[in-house]
Amino acid sequence: MDSRRKRWLIIVNLITSSRIIGSILLFPIYFKYGQNVMGTILTVLFLTDWVDGYLARKYKVSTFFGSIMDGVCDKCMAIVSCIILCFINKYFLIAVIFEVLIFLTNTFALTQKGNIQSSIIGKGKMWVLSICVILGFFFSKDNNLINFIIAAPAIIAEAITFGDYLIRSSKVKVQIEAKKPHYKNIKDINKMLFSPEFYLAHKDDEGLIDHIYKDGQ
Repeated sequence: MDSRRKRWLIIVNLITSSRIIGSILLFPIYFKYGQNVMGTILTVLFLTDWVDGYLARKYKVSTFFGSIMDGVCDKCMAIVSCIILCFINKYFLIAVIFEVLIFLTNTFALTQKGNIQSSIIGKGKMWVLSICVILGFFFSKDNNLINFIIAAPAIIAEAITFGDYLIRSSKVKVQIEAKKPHYKNIKDINKMLFSPEFYLAHKDDEGLIDHIYKDGQ
């Protein structure tokens, strides 16, 4: 990888990491500055999800590490922002529950040596949730009807996504006996996680899990 692409790889990962840092700071920001400031900051943080993806594709620096970190950052920020929003809009508690259920479903699939890849439904859900959360901080009031209208699209999107994850997790093949752990050396792991070329070659297969397990003997 040339030096220019390495620089863009670092920049993209730093942008993604900003969402983790932002998630940690959301609680003190909300309790010190209130709803409107939270809504503004979350707008910026949610936009970084589009920016890092756009830059990664444009400069061809997408990696498995970036993909994993992007998912973790999105999940952390979504759950934390929804928990805080529950203080002023109780309906977002349903979105929190669905987010946890989706996480547990994906985790279970991984324990079965499978991997539920992100789908267009999941990506669409993230954008719907982001918009609803931002609107929630700007417009949630002491009015149950208004609060429900703001939260309803997010709840529906979460329910559809959870159903999609359940269906796809049921198709994960249990291959505990067929595969054995194959711990690769540092050089191989570095290539798997940080090589854009490796990502492009394997992004459409069953996932990174296939490359850390080998056929049993």
